[in-house]
Amino acid sequence: MSDDRILAALRRLGDEDLAPAADRVIRGRLETAWTTRQRPILGRGFGARRLAPALAALVLLLGFGGSALDAGADSPLWDARVALEAAGTFLRLSNDDRVAYLLDLVQSRTEEAARQEAAGHPGAAAKARAAAAVAVIQLGGNIPQIEAATSVNPTPSPSVTPSPADSPPPSVAPSSSPAATPTPSPTLRPEPVHTPTPTPQPTASPAPKRLVTITGAVHNADGTNASNACITTSPTSGTSCIVLTKNGSYGFSAQLTPGQSITLYAYLTDPTGVTYGGYAYGTVIAPTTVMPTITLTLRR
Repeated sequence: MSDDRILAALRRLGDEDLAPAADRVIRGRLETAWTTRQRPILGRGFGARRLAPALAALVLLLGFGGSALDAGADSPLWDARVALEAAGTFLRLSNDDRVAYLLDLVQSRTEEAARQEAAGHPGAAAKARAAAAVAVIQLGGNIPQIEAATSVNPTPSPSVTPSPADSPPPSVAPSSSPAATPTPSPTLRPEPVHTPTPTPQPTASPAPKRLVTITGAVHNADGTNASNACITTSPTSGTSCIVLTKNGSYGFSAQLTPGQSITLYAYLTDPTGVTYGGYAYGTVIAPTTVMPTITLTLRR
């Protein structure tokens, strides 16, 4: 019922004299119609008011999450970023996806530590290294443990060249006069040769080995992630693999000496039998070493 019709009815009722019973019936119908008309408007307004705070909170949460995921270790939002990345671990349904995600976290946090160290922020670098260590702990047994055979080249000690032996002076024979009887000249014994004893050089003890986590990425020639690529320390394909890549990432732990050089090779054979390979070299850094990305190319 529209407002105009209700007002017209009220004007007609005002000009007529109704019985009290009929007046009460008509008034009740008018009040019921007016109340029923107002209820949907109030319900819609009340629902919008209830949803407004939730929608505003959702917008703020999405904006805060985007800012936190881009925060560096020197930002107040770093702890929020670590918490959001930790929550992202539970969104990975398969174990392979979870391992690849954690390896990416180790790599990104280690690179963040190196960036903060280069920028002169040791405190922020320590926070990034601690976050990377947490990701390594979460990997647990998913990182294979190997015993890497490392050779330490001993430093050659300088050789001592003995001084040349002193040659004995020649014997001098006196000249003989025709009138005098020559007297025998004394025979001079050569002096013994003294060879200096070389001084033993102290042997430097090798640096102790530590358990180091090695991580890195392997890409195809077109830039996509290479899966099931063989990671090895041998320059010859077909040798035993330390680990296979998963979604373009790999990681393993080994007893290594910090500061030593390490070279890793990656090989991948496609279903047609064509082999692709690549390598990367770097310096061991404890506790986590991030190797440069290996790009596979066709093996000739």
